[in-house]
Amino acid sequence: MKQSQSQTGSPYEFYGKIPLRQAIPLGLQHVLAMFVGNLTPILIICGACGISATSGDAELAALQVTLLQNAMLIAGIVTLVQLFAIGPVGGKVPIIMGTSSGFIGVFQSVAKVMGGGILTYGAIMGASLIGGIFEGFLGFCLKPLRKFFPPIVTGTVVLSIGLSLISVGIQSFGGGSSASDYGSMENLILGLIVLVTIIVLKHFCKGIWSTSAILFAIIIGYIVSEVMGIFLPTTDIPAEGVEVPDAETAELPENTAQERTPDTDPADERRDDTNG
Repeated sequence: MKQSQSQTGSPYEFYGKIPLRQAIPLGLQHVLAMFVGNLTPILIICGACGISATSGDAELAALQVTLLQNAMLIAGIVTLVQLFAIGPVGGKVPIIMGTSSGFIGVFQSVAKVMGGGILTYGAIMGASLIGGIFEGFLGFCLKPLRKFFPPIVTGTVVLSIGLSLISVGIQSFGGGSSASDYGSMENLILGLIVLVTIIVLKHFCKGIWSTSAILFAIIIGYIVSEVMGIFLPTTDIPAEGVEVPDAETAELPENTAQERTPDTDPADERRDDTNG
């Protein structure tokens, strides 16, 4: 009886079970919140290495898409291992694993020094692989090492990582630094609506509305973006990010411009021939 009581109750309990109607929105919120956090480091590093859709190279653009897909696939596999554990691997903790943002600053410096490109990205991935193997070995001897990482140290590291990502959040708030409409009023209004929605639901509502504030804010943000796309003036920009001039303001070809010039008087033409 005591064991069954410990497996029910608050979602904040380690082994607590919650009703399905509460578990679905909370799980969906976790996935959506992680989705951006998992892809953002890849986008930043690819941008620093020149591997992006804005590079003008179709192969590099396709490579970026492949890397993003790989990041989501590996994140899902590692999350399952973390949840259900395979022998000593996995802590059975209900968290979603993904790409780390703690090394973005270092990797950006590496990309700047090496000049970018696929070789630079390969060097970064090689360094990450070696670091991952080293961290795996540290996991087996973590207990004696904990005395070297008190809360004041780990807390400072986490705080530093968060502060280093403020610029990324601000750029995303404006629509993305590589977007042609970065910092436009539409992007700022949309970001402000999502931010205010999260704050209001989290601090002034209760129950599922408070715990799933991020999920509802994302849904409202998508709805508002659709409405803004319909009713607000927008610039015709294709997926490549190149602005397409409006048909009325586009420069006419030279031959077309000549065709639209007023017809000259035949008498003037004869007069010119006579003078010639």
